[in-house]
This record gives sequence, C-alpha cells and structure tokens, in this order.
Amino acid sequence: MRTFSWHLLIAVALLSACGSGTQPTDELNVVNTEDSVLQADRLKRTRNIFYSIPSPMETAALLQKAGATYNSKILNDVKKVDTYTTASEQALNLGVYGADLSYASVFNHTQESMFYTSCSKKLADRLGVISAFNDSTLELMEKNMGDRDALLDVISETYWNVDAYLKENGRDNISALMIAGGWMEGLYIATQVSLTNDSPELRQRIAEQKLSLVDLIALISSYELDDPALSTVMADLKALETLFADVPVGGGSTTVTQENGVALIGGDSKPSSINDEQLAAIREKAAAVRNSYIN
Repeated sequence: MRTFSWHLLIAVALLSACGSGTQPTDELNVVNTEDSVLQADRLKRTRNIFYSIPSPMETAALLQKAGATYNSKILNDVKKVDTYTTASEQALNLGVYGADLSYASVFNHTQESMFYTSCSKKLADRLGVISAFNDSTLELMEKNMGDRDALLDVISETYWNVDAYLKENGRDNISALMIAGGWMEGLYIATQVSLTNDSPELRQRIAEQKLSLVDLIALISSYELDDPALSTVMADLKALETLFADVPVGGGSTTVTQENGVALIGGDSKPSSINDEQLAAIREKAAAVRNSYIN
C-alpha cells in the first residue's frame, strides 16, 4: 500500500477545503492553427514574459533587502476558488494563485503554500489539466519543503507543464489568460510591497515590466479577440501600456539572461527607472485590474 506523508494528507484535506469540483459554465473559443511560425512566435513571447517577471527567488531577495515581511493580506483569498465558474476566470486565477503560491513559498509559509497548491490544482483540474498537479507533483513538493529553491523549481516546472499541455491540446488562448493572470498578480504584489518597503532595485524591476508587457500584448493579440475574456484582458493591458509609456527602460537591444539561476531581462544601456507619479498610477491601475480578475 502506498504511504503518504503528513504533508500530502494535509494537501488532500486542503483540496476539500478549497471547495467542490464545479465545472466551467463556459468554454473559451479555441483557436486552432496549423501556422508553425505563429506557434513559434507565441512560444517565444511566452518565454520572454515568463522570464521577465521577477523570479520568486529574485523577488524574495529584493523584498528582504528592503526589509519587507510576509503579508498574506495582499494575496488572493483561497476561499474564492469556487466562485470561478467560467473557463476564463479559472485560467486567469490559476495564474494568480500560481504567483501567490510562489510568494508564500519564498517566505517559507508552508501552510499557505499548501493552500495555494491545492487551489491551483483544483483550477487546473477544472480546466482539464489533471496531470499537472498529480500525486507525484505533491510528493515532490513535500520532499523539497525544506529546500526553498528546489521547491520553487518544482512550482515553475509545474506551471510550464500546464502551459505545454494546453498548447498541445489546441487551447493556447487559455494558456495566454493564465500567463496574463500570473503577470498581473506579480505586478500587483510588487507595487503593493513598494508602498511600505520601497527600494531602487524593486522600482527597477517594476519599470522593466514595460518590456514584458509588450510581449504579453503581442501574445494576446495573436488570438481572435471576439472572445469577451481576451478582449477585456487586452483592454486592461493597453491601459497599463499607456501608463508605462513614459517610463524609461534601458535602451538598446532587449535581452533575457540567466545569472546565478535568476532570469533577468533588460536593455544594454542605462538602468530602468520609475518616478513616484508613474509608480502610483501603475500601482492603482494594477490593483483595479487584478481585483476585477479575482472578484
């Protein structure tokens, strides 16, 4: 008989705590394409967005350097998971909960991490991605619970598996919504933290999201926007693009590099920067958009 650790037993209990298995009440319009060039472009932009979002390890280092402490109040409530009944809501909030899961994990809040793992699993299951958060994944997370960096690697790999599964099954647009939700939550958390623990490094990472926003807009626009969910997200991103317009970002070519296991994106000249007025406007808009996704 298979033996499960107490962490996995907690996970099973949390799955029940996160609600019942309600199925989506809508289906997003799926756009199938045989255009390999378009698919390759989407993959490239997805990777750029993924790597341009401050990695959990990098964000944790910046927050700790700024003297920040864990604040669960800025994260999405796990009790809301059953209110997401449409496929678009579930996709967006799978991204949101994924970002929250990373945030809780880097601060070693095991109980909260398990809650967010459970809710992520529930939404993935409802979207038909049942292989992403299976028993093996939970066991691997439990095994690495004492190793923060290894745990974060498991989380990242799990979300890449979700992305790959959706693409392989012609559901790229659902994947795009998940990515958008995760990016928005990451921007929201960073800008909220800047209210109490501001730092030049954190401001620079927020400013550099101007670069990933370009890729995210291009990714969303590669789909037919007759779907209300996609068109709404596009409008939200365009509004943020306007606010980022005057934010200076390092000039020259845009690059994605790895440094000590941390992904960095930026230009090849002066550092990115953002002033108080710009930061306040972006913070306000990010909060409004993010709250519209979770409520």
